[in-house]
Parts: sequence; C-alpha cells; structure tokens
Amino acid sequence: MAANPLYHDIILEHYEYPRNKGEVQEPDAKSRGANAMCGDDLVVSLRLDSQAAALENIAWNGHACAIGEASASMMTDAVKGGPNENARRWLKTVRGLLTNKPDDIDPSIELGDIEALEGIKHYPVRIKCALLAWEALDEALRLAETKRGVAGG
Repeated sequence: MAANPLYHDIILEHYEYPRNKGEVQEPDAKSRGANAMCGDDLVVSLRLDSQAAALENIAWNGHACAIGEASASMMTDAVKGGPNENARRWLKTVRGLLTNKPDDIDPSIELGDIEALEGIKHYPVRIKCALLAWEALDEALRLAETKRGVAGG
C-alpha cells in the first residue's frame, strides 16, 4: 500500500485506466455529481433491464480528481449487471466505509478494489470526492425507477 492512502496504487490504476467511462446509449436516467469547491463534475448514466430490476448498463463521464474518477470507475465495476437492490447495498456500504459507520457496511459484500478507498475516511475534505459518483448513482437509479414505474429503495 502506498504511504499516502489518498494515492493508493489501486486508486491510481483506476484513475489512469478507468472502467466504464463514457455514456450509456438510450439511458433511462442520468445524474450529475458536481463539487463546485474543487471543480469535480461527473455524470452517471444508466439503463435498467427489461424488468427494470437490474442495471443493464452504467457508465460515467466527466472530470474529477484522481479519487473521484477512480471511485466512479470502481462503482460502475461493482454494480454493472447487478440488481438495483445490490447497487443500493453497495451505496450504503461505501458510505459507511468512507464515513466510518461500520454498522452500514454489509459484511456479505466483497469490497475488492473498493477497499482502497477506506483510507480516505481520514481525510474528511476528500470524502465528497470519493462519494460523488455514488451519490449520482443513487439519484440516477431513483429517476430511472420512477420513469419505468418501479418502486425503488
């Protein structure tokens, strides 16, 4: 692990080689996550499957600091293709991980690369960077479910 948890090797790898960067064609919803304090500006787009129960496709686009972009990359890897409820479990877990609320962390979730974000909790000013794409996911999922007439979380 790097000496500074803000620039963990996994974070830098996701920043330099982002997954799912771009836009979903014919999305059910888009949501922007912006932080005016630092200029981070990301858009998460997603499309639900035919039953509107799973994330058929998800992508992110825009620009942010290394932490923001790496977190967006990790987020899309974690939730793409999975049920909507799984995305919500991930969201709650990552919020818990970053805000030091262990009771919110789902022990059944294998964090994988996302575990590299844990050190960010020691830098409160950077937590918003790491949560930016996740908060946009939360909003986009709610908008998509409303559009498709599905009761969400």
